[in-house]
Amino acid sequence: MRKATVELVPQPFLKDLLHDYFEKIEYAEILQMIRLDFDRDIKTAIVRCIMRDGYSPEDLPYPPGIEVMDVLKVDGKEAICLMRGGVPDELRLMFKEFDLELIWDLPTYFTSEKLVYTVIGDQPNLKRFFERIRFLGEIKSISCQRASYQHYDVLSCLTNRQRDILIKAKKGGYYDYPRRINADQLAERLGIGKSATVEHLRKAEGRIISHIFSGY
Repeated sequence: MRKATVELVPQPFLKDLLHDYFEKIEYAEILQMIRLDFDRDIKTAIVRCIMRDGYSPEDLPYPPGIEVMDVLKVDGKEAICLMRGGVPDELRLMFKEFDLELIWDLPTYFTSEKLVYTVIGDQPNLKRFFERIRFLGEIKSISCQRASYQHYDVLSCLTNRQRDILIKAKKGGYYDYPRRINADQLAERLGIGKSATVEHLRKAEGRIISHIFSGY
């Protein structure tokens, strides 16, 4: 199983369909997908919305067919809502094309110029997803990584060597403040040179940051 994050530029027809929505909203992010029923064309999700300057959550517009079941939190220009709704007629047939063996994951968010979707699935279903998502927009980037359900999921993006060194650095106090060991002492414990130690750590840190912010 692989986790894929896809960034797209929306097709002109989709921009037109959501024009009024994104006139007032700068950013919409799905925090949790509660229900996705392809047979009944229904989706329910917790959504975080950030309003554009000059608008407040009271001005919140909704895409065609979407209703707000509850406003869970309001903080300045930001609102977190429980939303439910059907699929616009223009997208109904297209929506059913995404009835694949996939897990819809995070990050998934939208702006007027960008769509980001994250899914987990096997290679055949991911391939079908990549083919069909082009209906919604031009693919700008795809980030794939091994899907892991272990406790230390964030470390799944590292090589075995990077993982071992990073864990030893953490246990040794390299990331404490103040540090309990420095790079020289860590290198001595690992039995390798200081420059190699630092290089392994920097690469591991870079991969973890990219993993966490994939799609952002």
